Amino acid sequence: MAHQLNISHHHLHRTFAAAVGEPPGAYRRRISMHAVALRLQWSHEPIGRIGYAVGYASQAALTRVFERFFGILPGRYRTSYGRERLAVPPVQSGQFIRVDDGVPLLLLAKRYRGHAEHIDSFWDDFLTRFGAVIDRHSRPLRRVGLIYNDWRADPDNRVRYDCCVVVSDVEAMDMRNPPAGLHLVLSREREYAGYRFEAGAYDRRQAYVDVGDNLFYRRSLAVTEDPAIELYDEAGSGKTTLLYAVE
Repeated sequence: MAHQLNISHHHLHRTFAAAVGEPPGAYRRRISMHAVALRLQWSHEPIGRIGYAVGYASQAALTRVFERFFGILPGRYRTSYGRERLAVPPVQSGQFIRVDDGVPLLLLAKRYRGHAEHIDSFWDDFLTRFGAVIDRHSRPLRRVGLIYNDWRADPDNRVRYDCCVVVSDVEAMDMRNPPAGLHLVLSREREYAGYRFEAGAYDRRQAYVDVGDNLFYRRSLAVTEDPAIELYDEAGSGKTTLLYAVE
């Protein structure tokens, strides 16, 4: 990566840590562990297969890193999470939605990392600081939020979250040079499921858990480690849809 950017290895580590708050190795490890935790919560995949999928050559190697990161063995983490959810109530305030062939969306995004209760302030910052750029590339405005991890499992209780808008004119976007301070995300074309909530009925913190648990424990759908997608209805209804990639 340093070679591709034409910078030294030391400079890459130093500038990456300054921008992200941790060196590349720690950042990559955090992302891998978040992916493992989600698969343990909402899939029946064997632990060894999960480890291989995120880059670990053996279950033993994954177990060592997972225990250092979370303070608990992977098998016990999965068992503990499932034991707490022996009786999962249905989602009362939402309508079940299933999208068999999700259309990929090109998203103009800003990554935030902080506590889940601050996500609304992330949106305030995003819409204010990049308002001119958003007006130019997303007409009409279509907001999308991407939730990358379960913050309850993170040692710092922090969420990785992208505030995004759907790019309305894909051909006009320079894919190699997105606007300063932003990056481009292409959502995956795959099966999604979740719930649509009426205006005022969406509680993000509760919905994130309730929707994932209902899809897995009540509907027997395996939730993947892809980010959960929040779709905001800007047409005036105020409805919010929370979707998970499933298989």
